[in-house]
Amino acid sequence: MLNKKRYIVPVMILMFPVVLSLAVIRHVASFFFRALKPKNYPPVLRTPEESFVGLQSLGYTFTPNFLELCGGNLHLPRVHYVDEGPPNSDRVILLIHGEPTWSFLYRFMIKSLASNGYRVIALDFIGFGKSDKYTSLDMYTHDLHTLTLRLFIEHLKLSKITLVVHDWGGPVGLSVVKEVPHLIDSLCILNTVLPCREDTVLKHLVNMFHFLTWSAVIFVCQTHLPLGTLLGYASIDSKTRRGYTAPFPNYRYKAGVARWPQLVPMLPWGNKRIIEDMRSTKRFLRTWNKPVLMLFSDDGISGSGASKDLFKSLFPHGEDIPIKGGGHLYQEFKGEELAEHLTRFLRKHSAVK
Repeated sequence: MLNKKRYIVPVMILMFPVVLSLAVIRHVASFFFRALKPKNYPPVLRTPEESFVGLQSLGYTFTPNFLELCGGNLHLPRVHYVDEGPPNSDRVILLIHGEPTWSFLYRFMIKSLASNGYRVIALDFIGFGKSDKYTSLDMYTHDLHTLTLRLFIEHLKLSKITLVVHDWGGPVGLSVVKEVPHLIDSLCILNTVLPCREDTVLKHLVNMFHFLTWSAVIFVCQTHLPLGTLLGYASIDSKTRRGYTAPFPNYRYKAGVARWPQLVPMLPWGNKRIIEDMRSTKRFLRTWNKPVLMLFSDDGISGSGASKDLFKSLFPHGEDIPIKGGGHLYQEFKGEELAEHLTRFLRKHSAVK
């Protein structure tokens, strides 16, 4: 059996010049991209509706819903969401996407869950999907995403929520759980991570290698990230890739995509405020005694094994069902299977009540 510990130090030694080179490349690229940026740059963009034409043939057949959220003195750009199934259902499933996806990722799960009588809601975060997009990277913060989700739940007066989180949506969604625990009935944890390091720095970085690689690519490319090409590495065919990239007709719309990975504190010397929020979220989740379903794929991103172990330690009472195949974006290939597991889980716990 491969002894991972033997390779931690050599891998990190090799990574140092790579990271240094990426930093230099990024500095040069940023200078070039700034030169191309128009001087009169609108603060908020709205993806033209024609960009989404044809998605019905890919299974995204839902009626769009929009709202503008206000919190305190802050007025947020327009947010889009999918709302399917019986509107008066007493059970709500709220699907939280990650990076660089949007509600399109959940289309197969939405149809299956709605057909089983659940009200299914999928939010597009600001900067993603059919929601409006800030053009400045600096506008995207962890607080923006958590505020958006909290205000969204409050505005729709949602309760008895089953919260489903995936990818970068995990740190945001689970952070909000501790703010509104009385509104959340159960959790469903898909391929995601809660970046609050417990082991050594070296081991943590090795476990998070793919996350760090993705972050490094975005660090260099910024808003010129070639999303279609990168999604191809997730085995998504060219026709379907158009659905994922539809919200981003050009680089001006990709600030949210470029910024989100930088908000996830993979390193112990990252944003202290976010790190503390992750730690407090973790402390709160250790006290969570409501139902939890964990559905991690066995061939997802590197680090999913370590992440799964973390969630199993946080939720010793949780139900763990490994999903075979499908990769990281397994909602695309295993959507109905994931929905079936979630439906069975909810019915079982509804019967217990």
